[in-house]
Amino acid sequence: MSEPHLYTPPDPAAPGELSSAYLAQLLEAVEQAVIATDAAGRIVFWNRCAERLYGWRAEEVLGRDVVEVVPSEMSREQAAELMERLRDGQRWQGEFPVKRRDGSRFHAWVSDVPLRGPDGAVVGIVGVSTDLTSRVQAQAALDRAEDEARHERERLWSVFRNSPAALALVRGPDYVFELANAAYVRLVGREVVGTGFRGAFPELEGQGIFEQLDDAWRSGRAQVAIERKVRLSRPGGERVDRYFDFTFQPLAEADGRTERILIQATEVTGQVYARQSAEQARHAADEANRAKSQFLANMSHEIRTPINAITGYAELLELGIGGSLTEQQRHQVERIRSSSEHLTTLVNEVLDLAKVESGQMSVQREQVAVAQVLADALAMVQPQAAQRGLRLFDHTSEAGEAAFVGDADRVRQILTNLLSNGVKFTEPGGRVSVCATVTDGPDADARLPGPGPWVRIDVEDTGMGIPPERLSTVFDPFVQVDASYTRQAGGTGLGLTISRRLARLMEGDLTVRSTLGRGSCFTLWLNAAPETEPAAADRRWPRAPHELPGLADVGRALARLAEPLVEELGRRLVDDPAVPSARKTERVQMHDHAATFLVDMGLALVTLDEAGGEPALMRDGTEIQRVITERHGAQRARIGWSEDELRREFQLLREIVGPLVHAEAARSAKVDLEAALGVLDRLLQQAELVSLRGFRLARQRGEG
Repeated sequence: MSEPHLYTPPDPAAPGELSSAYLAQLLEAVEQAVIATDAAGRIVFWNRCAERLYGWRAEEVLGRDVVEVVPSEMSREQAAELMERLRDGQRWQGEFPVKRRDGSRFHAWVSDVPLRGPDGAVVGIVGVSTDLTSRVQAQAALDRAEDEARHERERLWSVFRNSPAALALVRGPDYVFELANAAYVRLVGREVVGTGFRGAFPELEGQGIFEQLDDAWRSGRAQVAIERKVRLSRPGGERVDRYFDFTFQPLAEADGRTERILIQATEVTGQVYARQSAEQARHAADEANRAKSQFLANMSHEIRTPINAITGYAELLELGIGGSLTEQQRHQVERIRSSSEHLTTLVNEVLDLAKVESGQMSVQREQVAVAQVLADALAMVQPQAAQRGLRLFDHTSEAGEAAFVGDADRVRQILTNLLSNGVKFTEPGGRVSVCATVTDGPDADARLPGPGPWVRIDVEDTGMGIPPERLSTVFDPFVQVDASYTRQAGGTGLGLTISRRLARLMEGDLTVRSTLGRGSCFTLWLNAAPETEPAAADRRWPRAPHELPGLADVGRALARLAEPLVEELGRRLVDDPAVPSARKTERVQMHDHAATFLVDMGLALVTLDEAGGEPALMRDGTEIQRVITERHGAQRARIGWSEDELRREFQLLREIVGPLVHAEAARSAKVDLEAALGVLDRLLQQAELVSLRGFRLARQRGEG
């Protein structure tokens, strides 16, 4: 960069060389661009800051017209007018865009001051300029940010105002309504903005709503009320009972203090009444079904008595008690006896179904060797297979010394039925095979209540197979695969129905897969025998309302604690070295729909306590739980988790849920916590199985 120059015009009033150099040094100390011109606008001084700002060296611009060197977007007329004003002794300052030497533009702030000689005449002009580009850009960014913030506020307010959900915002410990959307005003039937919550709803005193608001304010945690019964006042003083789902969500300020609470209210009166009506209808249907089952059971007993008599008399005739028989008579008596035995089998099936449906069927829980019952079942079916020219294959040696926990007689009954069906529906020359293994991973379509391991027994045939459209109905009562009048195989269509229900009574399952024209494979799933029997409390399941004291308290505690449970689970997952994928998972993906699932599970426990449970409810769970947990497993597969990480997630969930729910529910004096938490743990185990099923299906579809 060149040394500063001060050009002295041929003017007798101009300062001398010494004063010019001294002035140049002073102006060089200014950290702004300083440009001096004579009265005609020719440049006489150009400091270093001017060189840096405009890109010209001093020696290149001294003596030149300043308008040419530092062009602005002013017109020549405007520039000439400005120079004329300056020559008249007027000061000027302002902002305008100018060009550098390289053609780039920037926004400059310029202050021009006329210089006067000893006689008072204007002899020159000094201009000081500053680059305002950064400030202009910062101001533009600030304006954009403010515009975006304003638009975002308008967008959020539009969403809040037009949301179909009833939303309101209250502020401060008095819960004064700041905002309430139209849906909220319609729901409560009154204007509330500007009024305190207690003043807006005085009739809620003593109904628990104020207390929940206080809890949310003090704790800073969301409070949830599910199907809360509220008695509201109508205009005129009439009181009406309505049911709501409430969420009181504290909103923390920057310093962490709770200043506002967002209230969401959803009226569920219709759903509650509909469910109550449905429960009443279900109860009536159950009563009717029990009466029907009892009638069938009684009639089956009554019918068996004469059938047994017919069979007995036929046997006496065959023995010749009433005299000798001709060969033709003996053949007819044999037919009578055979038909009587077949009829007895049919009646026994109807009786078994009636017992299962009426809840009178009981099964034993004992440790039984798999090989023992399989050998018995094969021995019973062997003559039938030989008569039809079929081959029986026994692959049960793969199970080794495996044992299951269940009822040996009922398992034998199931296997005999499956083998008999295989023989019945397989053409001569075909084969029926049976194999047994022990596995920790059940098939996706098996609905099993525990974590395993499982004894898996496959009965496979090379018969006619089952049409795909009938595959889902083969376990329904009175359904025959071949429903035509010309079918060759007889029966009531109850064998598979009873077999599956017996399997599920033993906390197992019966599944099928089939290919039309190539055969079928029925799979019996049974609990593998553990080294020790589970504790009695773990096996308890409510069969009647309020059978397990405190089950509803545990359910309500679980619903209340859903959000902190999910937060704690997220923290534990991120810190757990066995779940490395958690540290790469977004918070919203980590939490997924876990809170909804836990709230619904809590409601399921309340329902069990109030209505009495059934093994089917434990096995299948609610539809909401099944959908949520299946989607949870599929989501974990999609974002790259492993199956072991998913199992670990459920293990951590059970470790967290137990102590927290125990502490919350223990406040009630009448709680059998051991039994109630045992029921909860079994539901969580079922949820894990369903989630693993969703995980595996997603992997099979290539989603993970």
